[in-house]
Amino acid sequence: MGLTAPLTAPTGDAHRPGKHTLEGEARVVFTLLGLVSDIVLDLDMPVTRARDLFTLSLYKQAEARYRTSTRVSLAFDTALRTVKKIKKRYREGGVEQGEGPHFNLRRKVYFMLLKQEMDLDEIARELPINYEVNYARLSVETLLEQGLAEELDHGRGHVTYRALIPAGYVNFFREDHEAMLQGFDRFLSAMRNVVRARLLRGNSSTAIARGFVVRVRTEDMEDFADDVRAAAVRLLMEYEARAEGVQDDQLQDMELLVGLAPSE
Repeated sequence: MGLTAPLTAPTGDAHRPGKHTLEGEARVVFTLLGLVSDIVLDLDMPVTRARDLFTLSLYKQAEARYRTSTRVSLAFDTALRTVKKIKKRYREGGVEQGEGPHFNLRRKVYFMLLKQEMDLDEIARELPINYEVNYARLSVETLLEQGLAEELDHGRGHVTYRALIPAGYVNFFREDHEAMLQGFDRFLSAMRNVVRARLLRGNSSTAIARGFVVRVRTEDMEDFADDVRAAAVRLLMEYEARAEGVQDDQLQDMELLVGLAPSE
């Protein structure tokens, strides 16, 4: 039998926070922000508004975790007076009433066309003076490509445009979406636990993050969604039954995420 050298603790820089660790952390955050970035683009939100909302969201989470402004400033690595300014803006409705424009030029043109049909010259005249006619044309072309506007040819070169509201479009100005957002926040809370367990703690045995794609007939889509919900409920009830009568110190709450949508 051959002899092997005894295992020794790593020396040097092996376990020190280094470039590889910081790059990994940055990639995790960058990847997760991709979801938010896509939604920001879907909503035509300017980068300044998105940046402000991220700051307010970060403050909200930090306040819930650290409780005091002093500890939040430590977490933010910024001056206490800066944190107090963010706190004041958050408490005074910064999420709803942020500074600067809340939407970009394309959305501005869309709102204009919701009110009335307009041609390119009429649109250009309503835009801020620093925009050219080309911006009006580019905005309309984008709206046409995304099915949010249609072109109306009146003959003799007179063309106008009007906005369309796609089927299933959520109108945030008319619908009560607060309950929907609260429910989705619960879903995201469970997602955060998955991210922490899988990406930050390396738990691959009891923390699962998987995506599946299946081809389904259009007429079967609603039945497929119902079957997925029913299968999840049956599985949860089975394991709840197994946990009956077991001492609390031998139990662990597990969060199951079910996300289902047609692939784009």
